[in-house]
Amino acid sequence: MIYSVVTTARNNNLKPYNYLVYILKQMPNTDFINHPELIEKFVPWSKELPADCYKQEKA
Repeated sequence: MIYSVVTTARNNNLKPYNYLVYILKQMPNTDFINHPELIEKFVPWSKELPADCYKQEKA
């Protein structure tokens, strides 16, 4: 399962380590029971991820 998350993060131009740190710190503090739509904030293709999760564009 972890490999799948890391691969999906890479495929979405994310830094896997930064992405994992973000979701592992933020998800436990999120009320998914009453607000299941909040999961969309954490998927690798979300536009709401912090900037440090993204790889820099190559020039």
